[in-house]
Amino acid sequence: MKNIVKGAEPNALKQYVTAHPNNSWKQFTGKEPRRSAVQQQLVSDQGGICAYCEIDLKPAAGNTQADLRVEHFHPKSDKATGHNWHLDWQNLLAVCHGGSQADVVDPALRHTSPNHSCDVPKGNNDWDTVILNPMQLAANPCLFRFDRSTGAIQVDPHNCQTATVDIAKAQATVDNLHLDSARLRNLRKPVLDQLNQQLLSMVQTGMPLEEARQRLARVLLTKNANQRWPAFLSAIRHYLGEAAEQQLQAIGYRG
Repeated sequence: MKNIVKGAEPNALKQYVTAHPNNSWKQFTGKEPRRSAVQQQLVSDQGGICAYCEIDLKPAAGNTQADLRVEHFHPKSDKATGHNWHLDWQNLLAVCHGGSQADVVDPALRHTSPNHSCDVPKGNNDWDTVILNPMQLAANPCLFRFDRSTGAIQVDPHNCQTATVDIAKAQATVDNLHLDSARLRNLRKPVLDQLNQQLLSMVQTGMPLEEARQRLARVLLTKNANQRWPAFLSAIRHYLGEAAEQQLQAIGYRG
């Protein structure tokens, strides 16, 4: 999980809320152009990666569905406060299907039932005070570290303390969203293995290790032509260490 900087509320949502402030998410998404406008803005805000696990959010292909849906961080079913969480722009995130859908794009990798993650285990739980909200995190430092050999994720206690983030809450985020599940380890490991192989190949040609790290950071830690981050950005960031932090500082990284 990384921080997310929200962009402007899409006009389609803003106008709908003005006209129908008490309507539900289902009513709003009854018209595909409205749903699409919100999804597109969320994906743009997040640089194309899931708000929880950071896998790339893939569009539909052929007879498959996109690995993308809209998540309500605070349960939209909550009526106790009198607030309409269904249509609150600040409550919306773009997430993957968490391995739950058989007809998702790239099913060999992305359909992992019953091994689920992200908003699938979260369901309708109110975890506002239990897990981290990616919309309320600072850009620096990265709160998690990753094991290249296994793809495992761990909380970084030092960085949490630096960012004044509750370590227990960061761990609860990993545990409750299943961010260290076999599903996500198996998806992160090849990314880190490839990165490791690229680094070794560069060093074997005689390039100093730190220069190799810096070159990889400049190539990988930037948005592509479609303004998308690489999948598992935080894992790449951790692997490249100080070179990653220098690159992110150089590009004015905010999220």
